[in-house]
Amino acid sequence: MKKKIMAAALCMLTLTVFTACGKKDTSDLVYMKDFDPEKFVTLGDYQNVEIALDEPSVSEEYLEGYVEYLLQNDPVYVPVTGRAAQMGDTANIDFEGKLDGVAFEGGTAKGTELTLGSGRFIEGFEDGVVGMEIGETKDLNLTFPDPYDNNPDLAGKEVVFTVTLNGLSTKETPELTDDYVKSLEMEGLTNVEEYRQYVYDILMEQQQSNYDSDKQNLAVEELVKACGFEEVPEGMLNRMSDTLTKSITSYAQMYGMEIGDYVASTYGGTAEDYEATLREQARLMAQRYLMLAAVASREGLTVSDEELNAQLESDASSYGYDGVDSYVEQSGLDKEAYREYMLIQKAMEYLTEHVKVVARTQE
Repeated sequence: MKKKIMAAALCMLTLTVFTACGKKDTSDLVYMKDFDPEKFVTLGDYQNVEIALDEPSVSEEYLEGYVEYLLQNDPVYVPVTGRAAQMGDTANIDFEGKLDGVAFEGGTAKGTELTLGSGRFIEGFEDGVVGMEIGETKDLNLTFPDPYDNNPDLAGKEVVFTVTLNGLSTKETPELTDDYVKSLEMEGLTNVEEYRQYVYDILMEQQQSNYDSDKQNLAVEELVKACGFEEVPEGMLNRMSDTLTKSITSYAQMYGMEIGDYVASTYGGTAEDYEATLREQARLMAQRYLMLAAVASREGLTVSDEELNAQLESDASSYGYDGVDSYVEQSGLDKEAYREYMLIQKAMEYLTEHVKVVARTQE
């Protein structure tokens, strides 16, 4: 698990390390161009790295299971007649909610589809619909929960919902037939065999993507074992530590977590020690950066100004900027760090292309 986290973190760092840390002066930051990476890493035999990884495949069992999953997520609704509403039914209802005899905002709707038991409505509403006959109208005396964030004015208030049951239906998983496939109206799909091949191709593409990612990550981690490392240059470590902290902070905010809690859940340790944890992660990733830069140096891999500018132009266009200058200025992009990122990608590709893959031992 820790290896997977490290591999993911290395990927995340390479994607973010080219962004300058806000308005902070970057003149003291150390880049690869400032030193020979092989002074800080003793490379192992990077041309003969061996990893254990099975070729991508999709078993018949996995294919059938995924087809069934797709069918279950595309249910057909069969009308119900001749009985009262039950839990699990989808009820078509009209309703009007009143507080002290006056309709309140957001409490009235017509033709609403409600799956009984889904918990979409306040407590007691769906239970109250259970047992109703189609065409029946019924008053439900209910109380809003307290607190009630959707409308604090209704929190804890007793209200009356007048509900009319218009119709009932139940969800059923469709049968995979030629007619069902045609009903999807997907280009090139007219029968079951074509549909199964379509699903197989999607799954195989996913498996290939996972395989490529695992192959790269395992190759990097296996080479790390064969290398020796000196202490990471302080300037480079500071740069990567700052960038990793910035990236982790944005992730924590996205998930609504404190940075310390996010770091502890991702890397282990305690929330209080998150700064030391991130510093250590930055050191480990910097080692991998140095290792890959050394591979690039050995193999004469470089990133020319033309390559850098072409990539920046492509990125600027993709992200909707007027040009490279506005992209660099508005995003705070560090061009030298971006060049490093491109170089590391080349080294990772080289390493992956030359790795020897053997099948994993079956237990």
